[in-house]
Amino acid sequence: MRQAPNPSSGFTLLELMVAATVGLLVIAGAVSLYSQALKATWVTSERSELQQDFRAASNLMQNDISMAGAGAMGSQGLGANSVGLPVSATKPVYPCSTTTCNYINGAAVAYPNSTGTPLLYSIIPGPNLGITVNAASGVTDIITLSAADVSLELNCYTVEVASSTTANFGLPIGSDGNVPATCILPTGVLTPPSLVPSTTNAAGLNQGDMILFANAAVGVVTNVVGGTNPASCTAPPPAGVITYTIPAGNCYTVTFANEAGAAPDPGHINQPTATAPKVGVLDAYVGSTTLSAVRLLVVTYYLDISTDGTNTPRLMRIQNGKTPSPVAENVVYLKFTYDVNNNGTVYANQATLPAGTTPSLITQVNVAHMAMRSQLSGTSGYQGLDLQTSISARNLSSQQEYPISGSTF
Repeated sequence: MRQAPNPSSGFTLLELMVAATVGLLVIAGAVSLYSQALKATWVTSERSELQQDFRAASNLMQNDISMAGAGAMGSQGLGANSVGLPVSATKPVYPCSTTTCNYINGAAVAYPNSTGTPLLYSIIPGPNLGITVNAASGVTDIITLSAADVSLELNCYTVEVASSTTANFGLPIGSDGNVPATCILPTGVLTPPSLVPSTTNAAGLNQGDMILFANAAVGVVTNVVGGTNPASCTAPPPAGVITYTIPAGNCYTVTFANEAGAAPDPGHINQPTATAPKVGVLDAYVGSTTLSAVRLLVVTYYLDISTDGTNTPRLMRIQNGKTPSPVAENVVYLKFTYDVNNNGTVYANQATLPAGTTPSLITQVNVAHMAMRSQLSGTSGYQGLDLQTSISARNLSSQQEYPISGSTF
């Protein structure tokens, strides 16, 4: 008897081999597409993180640059042109924390000497004063910016110099229960905050703060605050129709660092023993009650290398005599140029100031290069950005457009 063919017979070996090959090709293609998509997602994530860090760092720097020269004594009144800085061997240096000044290129650097005396300008260029992160790129720059800090209403206080390292700040209260009309406060604020910092009063004076003292007869004096303590003092109230008194609770004795003392000022600002002319020396004004005061912000940007073993380059920001803070990691290059207006003659994109000019003539800061790399430097996900922008020094630009007659800055 003849058997009929089996219609459910299997594939031949050749058919199986062809099917397996096709299947492997499809799987390989799918894996390749997945790998590329994963890599693109990783690169996009790295790029987004880099851009976010880059934007945050550049915004902070641009805000400080645009505010340079704000407040205090006019748009460029932060230079100590009248009294001058010490002519002794110990020069004022920057940037300085409460412990050391070795942040710029591994050593302390004195303020620029443009007119025979080092001055504290609103903008202080620092070409080639930074470290070298990449030998092929070369030496980096630093920049220092000064402005008045109006977040603490020191202008509401009367000031009496008690000694070469102390000054008494008194907040007068009138017989009507109010502060003087010259004390301008934010809306809703009736009295200035205490000068003693606390967990609930971050606006007080802290160690490392700088105070700018001004008197039309003597020019400008700067001091680094060594600490604050509430105390009973005798700062006289202002004269006027209304009777003013200074309650004991409204009087503060502020102690200033002495660069030659037990708690030295590493920035060498307050030098009681220096040879005149000098600045930051309160002993010349002991008993004076005509000084006014404002907290001064002196900010320096520079690059350094982290000490945590990773050797990561980073952008640093130091404010006054406080501890430097990292702004962003993996910033590998920093360069500035400046636009200078010298009585109508404009010099653009100057890496160093032209002869015969001073930092007080700067009207625009150009970030020529601020290069930042991602955490994946040297790998397939490497990303890099280089900022090139210009920032108007708006307070100094106004001074150039409307010069003050007889200005010596």
